[in-house]
Amino acid sequence: MGTPLKVLFVEDSELDTELTTAELTRGGFSPQVLQVETRDEMHSALNDRQWDLIICDYRMPRFSAEAALDTLKASGQDLPFIITSGAVTAEDVVSLLKQGAHDFMDKSALARLVPAIERELRDANVRKQRRQAEARVRILSQAVEQSPVSVVITDPKGKIEYVNPCFENTTGYSASESLGRPFDFTFLDDEREQLIQQLCNTVSQGEQWRQEICSVRANGELIWENVKVSPLTDIDNNLTHYIAVKEDITVRRNYEQQLLRQARYDDLTDLPNRTLMIENIIRALQEAEQHQRQVAILGIDLDHFKNVNDSVGHSIGDFLLKEAANRLSRCIRPGDTLARMGGDEYVVLLPDLENKDTAAHIAQQIVAQFTEPFFIIGRNYYVTCSVGIALYPNDASNPHLLLRNADLAMYQCKDNGRNQFQFFTQDINDQLVERLELENQLRSVVNRNELVLHYQPIYNLKNNTIIGFEALVRWHQPNGTLRMPNNFIPAAERIGVIEEIDGWVLQNACREVGKLLREHQPPLRLAINISSRQLELPDFAQFVREQLHINRIPADQLELEITERVLINDDKATNDNINALAELGVRFSVDDFGTGYSSLGYLQRYPLSTLKIDRSFVSGINQNDNALQLVKTILVLAQGLGMSTVAEGIEDEQQRALLLQVGCEQAQGFLLSIPEAIDEIKQKIDQQL
Repeated sequence: MGTPLKVLFVEDSELDTELTTAELTRGGFSPQVLQVETRDEMHSALNDRQWDLIICDYRMPRFSAEAALDTLKASGQDLPFIITSGAVTAEDVVSLLKQGAHDFMDKSALARLVPAIERELRDANVRKQRRQAEARVRILSQAVEQSPVSVVITDPKGKIEYVNPCFENTTGYSASESLGRPFDFTFLDDEREQLIQQLCNTVSQGEQWRQEICSVRANGELIWENVKVSPLTDIDNNLTHYIAVKEDITVRRNYEQQLLRQARYDDLTDLPNRTLMIENIIRALQEAEQHQRQVAILGIDLDHFKNVNDSVGHSIGDFLLKEAANRLSRCIRPGDTLARMGGDEYVVLLPDLENKDTAAHIAQQIVAQFTEPFFIIGRNYYVTCSVGIALYPNDASNPHLLLRNADLAMYQCKDNGRNQFQFFTQDINDQLVERLELENQLRSVVNRNELVLHYQPIYNLKNNTIIGFEALVRWHQPNGTLRMPNNFIPAAERIGVIEEIDGWVLQNACREVGKLLREHQPPLRLAINISSRQLELPDFAQFVREQLHINRIPADQLELEITERVLINDDKATNDNINALAELGVRFSVDDFGTGYSSLGYLQRYPLSTLKIDRSFVSGINQNDNALQLVKTILVLAQGLGMSTVAEGIEDEQQRALLLQVGCEQAQGFLLSIPEAIDEIKQKIDQQL
């Protein structure tokens, strides 16, 4: 049998009560529990039974920890009161500890629960003994000698006549050193005069005075004490003495200070964190409004910092973050605030500005600070920074909007090449709104059935016949227009829905053209663009195999178009998918060839069938000899590797003639045919039979 323990749960979740009870049982207790959810239920429970402790949820639909604490105080009982919660701010915890709560527990981490209860039960017993000692202090002086708290007795003028051993141990002053000295001689000088005035005003009315006081030990060490001073009177109610009971609460106060600091400061850099920065911004905006001044917020993000963490580990990354904080500190003025908001993101608050020139100057200094490498453990790390600037009152009057706008300007810097600073503009905000709206609509574009497919024929230039077609996705808009893929595919890749769109395109293209591919002679081929993310899916090859089987399409009539970037990345899942599909007979082509990476080694490593000559080369062949020579080089390269070529973007007859002249026999472009629905493509194919 475990140690008996009577626990009153103030809790609205039976599951949480059961989990906590199980933890107590594992800790060696034999708990007897009762769960209440309202003030009345708690009041009845306190009156009906004796309890060893109370475990209280922080917030409930009909009750709260603060109200429960008040109910306990009203009962006159001194029971350990432990708060539990899944989410609560440090300020709220500190406030409840000051009101009398004894400890706080995170519901998701109860490993400290049993030791805390054992400690609080011991402390509760100590408090019980202390109260008994204080009640008998007037007549039982020997009990005072054994008191676990400091006891001081003074004459009516506040001169010390007696101190107990605990006082000597706590303060470091012996009884002989203390007698005859003022009661407040250990108080910190900065607080002494004000505290004594408060004490005198209270006890002169015959009331007890209570205060938490910072005192100074004989060795100069600061301690915190909970001091209670009461007047003592004789049988005629004449003042004879004052008695002070002082409890050392240094550990508790340090814990409170630690919680408050953790709530406002970053552990790694010791800089203010987001919470404190918001408070400082609010204060700066209020002062700026009063004095008609400006305030600047600088959002700072380290460029390519993730590469450092990923390559050499978080310990080096943490060292770099601290050194970055030091560099940033050298750029700001007295009165400015530098904060770390998390990760590699910092913010500088520049209050009391006359104009934005000062903000630009400091931002330029910050960018310059990061031109030098970070030398860490014998190695240089090159990390630059991007700085976005938002101004009050021009850009926003709300601290959160100012921070957001500074972030937007900072991300604009990254889009423009990094290692620079940028002021927020309305254009940046408009771009954000448009981008967010686009991304929001994209997330359910497949489910809303808004995508359509058009097909652009691929022609044999010699006889002007269609030999295949490329499936191109369009997004149907509410106004009846079609949004082209270059206006939404990058966003789809950014938010992670490109795989769903690619899958829809492949599935629907195979379904729409399956019959045409099966029946037409000579055989046609279907070309479909595939993103790098699609190829990284472990089951992509199986998905393609299923679509070919369902629509009875021969594998060699499907050609998947991929970019050079896909091949250069050399991802294992991508390689596995490409090899599996190639073994099945699926063809692969390199789209926009020549616009990506310069390495051509991938051409011999992968089973590629076609090189598609980018339209940027084709458009210049009738105007620029270099462009024509480049196209010739690509044709020779493809021929040497046994690959076919398709020229993209033919727009006039001269381009067509030049391509035929240099040996390019396959092409697509507006001169030949615009992308159209499958029915129009079928008509064109039928007309050439």
